Parts: sequence; C-alpha cells; structure tokens
Amino acid sequence: MGAARTLRTLWRRRRLVAWGTAIAAVAAFLSVYSVGLFPPSLHARTNVFASASSQILVDTPDSAFADLSYDLESLDTRASVFARFLASPAAVALIAHEAKLPVDAIEAQGPFELNLPEVQQAPTAEKRSSQIIGEGALYRLRFENNPSLPIVTVYAQAPGRDEAVALAAAAPAALRDYIDRLQNRQHTPRSQRVEIRQLGRADGAIVNQGANLQIATLVFIVVLGAWCMLLIPARTIARGWRQLRDEELSRGADADGRRNGHRGGEDAVRAGRERQRTG
Repeated sequence: MGAARTLRTLWRRRRLVAWGTAIAAVAAFLSVYSVGLFPPSLHARTNVFASASSQILVDTPDSAFADLSYDLESLDTRASVFARFLASPAAVALIAHEAKLPVDAIEAQGPFELNLPEVQQAPTAEKRSSQIIGEGALYRLRFENNPSLPIVTVYAQAPGRDEAVALAAAAPAALRDYIDRLQNRQHTPRSQRVEIRQLGRADGAIVNQGANLQIATLVFIVVLGAWCMLLIPARTIARGWRQLRDEELSRGADADGRRNGHRGGEDAVRAGRERQRTG
C-alpha cells in the first residue's frame, strides 16, 4: 500500500523526477570523468587499475646457486640493501627513466621487516605523511625482501596492465644498470662483483575491471534515490499545511454558525416576551 502510494506520488511529479534523473546522470558522469573548463578538457578518472610483479635475484657472475662453496649470507645482506635503495628517490628516478614514465607520478614504499613486531613496523609520522601524499599517485611500487633470501620482490600498480608490467620490469633493469655502472667505475674484480638477475618475466592483470561502470551506477542510484525521497516529504508537508488550513477554516465556520445560532435563539425569546406583554 505504501509502495503504491509512493509510486503514485512520483508519477504525479514525473517532471521533477525527470529533472532528478538528469541530475543523477550528470553526477554519474562526473564520477568517472574529470571535466576542465579552461581549457575545455575531458579526462577519465583512474578508478580502474592494474597490478604486476617481478622478482630480482642478487647473485654472483658464476651463480652462487650452482656452487655449494659459496656463502649466501653476503648476498642476503646485499638484497636487503638493494630493496631499501630501490625505494629511494634516486632509484625511483632511474626506474621512471627506464619505464618512460614521469617520476613525479611514482610513489615507492618498502621493504617491511618481517621479523619485527607490528608496533615497530608501523610508519612514523614523517613516513605516514609521505604515504598520504603518495596515495594519489598514478603509479606505485612496493618492494619486499625476506632477510634470509637474496631475492627482492617488486609489486607495481598502474592505471593499465601494460604500464604496470613495464613498471615492474623497469625496477630490475634499472638496478642492474646502476650496479654495473658502479662496479665498472670502481673497477671491481669479477670474482667480487654482484650480478642482478630477473627471475622470469613481469606479469600483471587488471585488478578491478568494470569499476568505472559500478561507480557510475552507484552514484546514479544514490542521487536519484535522494532526489525522490525529497519529493515525497515535500508533497506530504504541503498536504499537511493544506489540511491544517482547511481544519482552521472549518473550525472558524462552525464557531460562526454557533454564534449565529445563539443570537437567533436570544432574538426569538425576546420576541416571545414582547408578544406576551402586548397581548
């Protein structure tokens, strides 16, 4: 019964509902597109993103994994150092150049110590402030390292799959080029050099396919629903005011009628008495 009354009310105000539908459509459009006025421009918002990953192996030129005489502890330490270096601004600039992406749009974090308590892993106020600034970045990098393994894992996030894969693949390449140049400049003997190897190819995929459509649909439903909810109380309030006015007019008319009736009775009594005296 209530639903039928609501639908009937909305149908009577269908012109206002049409206006609400248009407003909801505009709000849904603006939720997935950014409109510029000066100069006129239209850009899709980055609600859809992709992720990719790759792994870096810190090894020796002759591969320590193929020779049991090698001590891997020094390689584990190097991997931990390289993971921290990759999150630095200097390394991010090298990665951006390798991936052909703007360095200002890339935000890097990590690594996080696996064996530390959660209290010590929590970022400081300074780190958290930089993280908040980087939360709006188009491209993100995260580096993880197990202290007992000479492997650095790279996680990349970008608006598209190809960009995410390129970003994840750029980290091993940038680190390898940097270490090779440094060792050549210092004339490091081959037996003491570090070899940066990428384990397999970077791979990625779209994480939230269809997010723009879902967001636009949700915004449209919420805005139109709110608009319709405003129409029904407005009509109810207007009807209440009319009913109150009609009741006041009705009470005024009844009061006038009672006063007129009372006066008519008094006049009839006086007339009767007057007739008795004259009779």
